[in-house]
Amino acid sequence: MYNNLEAAIKILYVLILLNIVFAFVVYFMKIRTLRKTRLRRKFEVKIKDYLTYVLVNIEAEGPLQAPPFLLNKVEQEVIQERLNDMIENFTGTPRQRCMELCEQLGLVQYHLNRLKKGSYTGKIDAAYHLGCMRVQEAVPDLLKLLRTHKLNSSLFVIARSIAKCARDERDVKEMVQILLSHNKGFYDLLVDMIKEADIDHGALFAEFIQRESNDFIHIGLCGLKDYTEPTVASAVYRLIDSSDTTIQHKAVEIYLKSVHFLPRNVVQKLQQHPLDEVRVQIVQAISDLKLVTYIHVMKDALLDESKRVSVASAKGLLVLGEAGIAQLCGVAAEVRGSEQGMYLQMLIEEEIKSLSKQLHDHDQLTRYNSLSYHYEKTFGKNKRIYRVV
Repeated sequence: MYNNLEAAIKILYVLILLNIVFAFVVYFMKIRTLRKTRLRRKFEVKIKDYLTYVLVNIEAEGPLQAPPFLLNKVEQEVIQERLNDMIENFTGTPRQRCMELCEQLGLVQYHLNRLKKGSYTGKIDAAYHLGCMRVQEAVPDLLKLLRTHKLNSSLFVIARSIAKCARDERDVKEMVQILLSHNKGFYDLLVDMIKEADIDHGALFAEFIQRESNDFIHIGLCGLKDYTEPTVASAVYRLIDSSDTTIQHKAVEIYLKSVHFLPRNVVQKLQQHPLDEVRVQIVQAISDLKLVTYIHVMKDALLDESKRVSVASAKGLLVLGEAGIAQLCGVAAEVRGSEQGMYLQMLIEEEIKSLSKQLHDHDQLTRYNSLSYHYEKTFGKNKRIYRVV
């Protein structure tokens, strides 16, 4: 009994001691953090005039001068953050001047040394700052770190830094290849990183979609989705027939966004596509480009088995002028009594009601008059809808 009591008392003493040590550590860390914060604030006031000098002379001839005082570790961190922000926000000569100032202050060499010989957290922090400063010299070591790094959030810090520091397209391609080896398919994130590199992004994305690897094709298509040049349309055309439905859909979307006229063979192919989403896209493209020559395609799409395609076609015909409106009302009258006919009639009536509230706008007034006239003509309503002048 006494032995158990003595053991319990010893355990209690140990717990009390551990609590005291833990409280001391927490208190020490708190004091250290407060001291560091106080030093940072003090230095931010001290450095204010110098930062003003940098901004005023950022485009002047000659290199920027270093601060007229030595920097301790905390002050170095503060000025590093300020210069990082400037480099991210500036382009051209101002950015180059800030990068040169970083090298002059020894920040570049400091982080290069940390990347090679520092602790794990130090290497990740160094990778981040080297990326912000666009230090091309760091690329070989960054690639080496990326190859051996496990899949976690820090992996993308290193990859983004490689893109920012990239010397040419080869560095970017190697970075992409390493990330794709993890087989996770983060294509949009990769595109975002690639756009950080000082290279011809469009040319690289166009090269990616010519490869046999679906991963590279996905990256290329994600990167080209905001391009609208006709050359992009010709580049993605072959992918319209891809066996991968996701690639097909993205290729069609980019193609239709980039062309100024739709060839008949492409319209026929996409009109008969098994994916209703693709059929919706071709109908919307005809509408957006106002291609009245393809009204017959829109007319056929009104009776598509997919309601999404039918609705898109109906809305598209409404913006194709008198001929489109006449076709819409004509088809709706032909299939009246059926579920499709009732739905089309409801769409027309809702559109008339909506347009009647916008008669102050000339284009809406014209559409209202045309739609009302053809609706009455085809459906033979007793209650006359008068055209507005």
